[in-house]
Amino acid sequence: MPVHSSMTSSMVILKDVKLKAPLVLMSFLDNSAIGVMTLKYVIENLKMSQFAHISSPYVPPVTVFVAGKLRHPFRLYSDAEGKYCIVISDIPVDPDGYYEISNVISDWLKLINPKIVVNIDGFPVDSISDGQRIFGVGDKNAITLLQQNKVPLAQSALITGMGGAILNESILRKLPLMSLLAVTVEGIPDPAAVLSAVETLNTLFGMKIETGPLKETTSKYHEEMKRIMDDYAKMQSGEKKSDTMYA
Repeated sequence: MPVHSSMTSSMVILKDVKLKAPLVLMSFLDNSAIGVMTLKYVIENLKMSQFAHISSPYVPPVTVFVAGKLRHPFRLYSDAEGKYCIVISDIPVDPDGYYEISNVISDWLKLINPKIVVNIDGFPVDSISDGQRIFGVGDKNAITLLQQNKVPLAQSALITGMGGAILNESILRKLPLMSLLAVTVEGIPDPAAVLSAVETLNTLFGMKIETGPLKETTSKYHEEMKRIMDDYAKMQSGEKKSDTMYA
């Protein structure tokens, strides 16, 4: 049955869970897939299970196949101990529903008294060089935590979409808030950004998420990208020689 409803949207509880002032992580498929990819990795690594979903006419009527099961696209997970909670959506939500759905989730967040609510989002760029991949923003306590762990603060940030709407409503409810922004290359898979986000969660909150598989994937990805760029450079060099010969 719904925990809370707002007009036409509600949170549907599938099983009872005992949440103990949990760390709440959330991400939505709006600006980038990096946050959703990160949280899916966390869900799998920590063996978290779904306990609820958001029912709303603003969530497109689709079913997703995740972890061997057919599931609702807008889901909530928790770990066995009730220390961690994840709110995630595999598909974009109709912007007309941001206000309504964010109120449902923020009212529920107020009830569970979270340790902190952390939104994870990607910051898409055209290209990227070696350097800092994660930046943070948040309330006063969150900024202190970021600074203590040497996570750079974003000079400015505009957090849009479903995540921005929930943060906005959570501010009104005086909930502890943070947002992590992962710099990522627009339009291509970026396991390095996911790795950076997971490592930052481990640093900030001591989550002990295994990063070995991510490091291996990132290494293979970089090797493949280097091979592609080398092949492209050779091709370009060959074309220039050809142009010179027949100029």
